[in-house]
Amino acid sequence: MVTTRKQSGVVPKPTAKALTADEAYATASDEDDDGDFKASKKRKVSSSKRQKKSGNATASGSKAKAAAKPRRRGKDLSLLPTMPLDILYEILSQLTPKDLLNLSRTNKLFRSTMFGNQMLTVWRAARDAFDAPEPPDGWSEQKWAGLLFEKTCQSCGQRGVVNVDWLLLRRACGTCKRGHLIYGPRLKSRFPDYDPEMLEYVPHTHTSAWTKGWWSTRTNSKFYWDDDIEEVADVYECGYDEYWVEQRKELIAERMVKVYQDWREQMDKSNGNATAENREKRLEAVKARFREEGYENRDLEVITVYSDGIYTGTPHVTNAVWSRLRPKLEPKVQKKMNERIMADLKPSVDKRMAMLAGLYDAYLGKLRPSESCYCPPVDFLRVNPDVIKVVEADKAIDITEKDFQLIVEKFGEYVSQYQDDMEKVFLKLMPVDTEGVEDPLQLARVVLRRDRRTESEWYWYGSNNVDPEDNFLIGRDMVCTHTWAKRRKMELRPGVSVDMPSKYEFNSDVSKACSSVITVAGLPPATATIAEMDAKDARFVCKLCVSMNGYNVFTWRAAARHVWFGGNQNHSMRLATEEEEKMSKENELALREGAKAWSCNHCRAFLEPSASRTKPVVLEHLKSEHGITADEAKLDEDYYVNQRCRHAYEAPYQIPEPNAERLKCMCYNCRSGPLILHSKETISVHCVNRYPFKRFEDLISGADYEIIPRPSEGEKVVEASSFFGELAES
Repeated sequence: MVTTRKQSGVVPKPTAKALTADEAYATASDEDDDGDFKASKKRKVSSSKRQKKSGNATASGSKAKAAAKPRRRGKDLSLLPTMPLDILYEILSQLTPKDLLNLSRTNKLFRSTMFGNQMLTVWRAARDAFDAPEPPDGWSEQKWAGLLFEKTCQSCGQRGVVNVDWLLLRRACGTCKRGHLIYGPRLKSRFPDYDPEMLEYVPHTHTSAWTKGWWSTRTNSKFYWDDDIEEVADVYECGYDEYWVEQRKELIAERMVKVYQDWREQMDKSNGNATAENREKRLEAVKARFREEGYENRDLEVITVYSDGIYTGTPHVTNAVWSRLRPKLEPKVQKKMNERIMADLKPSVDKRMAMLAGLYDAYLGKLRPSESCYCPPVDFLRVNPDVIKVVEADKAIDITEKDFQLIVEKFGEYVSQYQDDMEKVFLKLMPVDTEGVEDPLQLARVVLRRDRRTESEWYWYGSNNVDPEDNFLIGRDMVCTHTWAKRRKMELRPGVSVDMPSKYEFNSDVSKACSSVITVAGLPPATATIAEMDAKDARFVCKLCVSMNGYNVFTWRAAARHVWFGGNQNHSMRLATEEEEKMSKENELALREGAKAWSCNHCRAFLEPSASRTKPVVLEHLKSEHGITADEAKLDEDYYVNQRCRHAYEAPYQIPEPNAERLKCMCYNCRSGPLILHSKETISVHCVNRYPFKRFEDLISGADYEIIPRPSEGEKVVEASSFFGELAES
């Protein structure tokens, strides 16, 4: 007949005696219970609540009982005391030392059982399973297991204390070390009545709370635990014999620090290997889940043991764990899958997009060039759902122009929608002070430019290499007809980016330049429109830019561009005189007809900015290719000014000034440097920068400057320009 523990009397009844040191080591910080093995206790209910509850139960009747769900029994340890001893020992022998310690802290009954002599074999077996060294003399298996396998401070109970001081055989946190460790030479300050010679019999360490290594360079770097000092002091003061002295010396000498350290390192290495193996298993389990969802191994390369949710956790991935991990990891896997699919499909996509581009060009060819130049490039169609459906069809499907027929029929609709979307984008780019304006894009001071983030991967490297025409776009005509070969990347979906027309941004620097020109023209910069500035048709002259051959007269757009591009926004512009304006307008007609800014409105021969030609060339083209003579040709119907070439069309007219005096500064720097010629205006600025107290009227001819005769033809000199110190060769 199998006997239980109660029948055999193995388990003694709990007594009220004080715990031994070993038993105290296994005690948790909380209070003991009364021997109830269940993990949860029922809460007491007051009599009034009990009556209320019974009344409700009576009122509800049998229906409430039928509706009540059976309560699931909680987990507890109530069956352990009733088990046969041989089965109980077999169960306990499968536990780790840490599990045994936790079990001993369940209650007094379990503690007394786990600390009984009959359990020594179980403790030794648990220790041997980890190949741990035997406990030192005077140490029980339970106390030794706590030091080796737990990570709590033995003094205060703080968790997460990893390192053990094997010389002291203590696991202590930094706070406790600072409070308990005593430096040998400072014993007298802490214990003035103790004899320093007794430290010979006290265990010591070479590591303090502030040092992370051994103080091997100091012979007296010995630190003692205050409790150990007091323990030895009690014996030392009461008297001791030679046996006690030899015993203490042997106790200190026999501490196998090297053995303990080697075992700890081996355990850390073993735990690390086991942890790494568990991570690999967890990773493989997660990958198996993804493969069940249809992903391929190539898609799962982005997941590693260091991925979020893989580095920690058990190897077994349950449904609950999978529901938490999937939202974290699947976006990366989807991105990798999309990259793989698009890489395989790219040759087919490029071929189909080329086919679509041909159809789009045919559509634009049916429009007048002056209308088609407002249409976006074919790239804008790449994100259209109808286009995606055809372009990204399986590569095994043979796509022809017939498959694009429904898309071709909607080209006009797609273009109109794109233009409407761009209008909304333009409104978002407008500065705050344009709120309330019906059409802020028609304000003369509003200037856009291409988004500089599209220019180069390294903006600081490529931002200064952009053509000024891309940075100076005034009005809807210049903006909407502007073309740029550079594209921006748009993420169609995770892992798939496509080329799209580059965006625009507000150019605040040029806007300030425009405002200064508008102010000179006599109109309010905040409300002046492009139409008002064009109707005024004023001409402007830069006061600082006068060469040996004359000076330029600008339109308002050219003047703003000159102020911005020259970096000279200190109101250097002035209105041209009536004579200057008359001379400029009389000669501008010939200049503009000779500018490469004209295009045919019957074909796309001169549509691109680089293909635009002069007016005579375009008129000759109309006659030879379209049978329209120069007398019959009408502006904006047969030919037009290409808005993409507005900068060339409004080039400044230079008024000659052959007899203008040129001056040379006589300061030390200018005298020893290259010959720099100034006008009266530029030498004033030049001298004021060097001598703030001088004006041109204060300068003395022959001392501060001298008049230089006009250079002979072919002779090159350096002339001062509006760049304030920057030189221009002429």
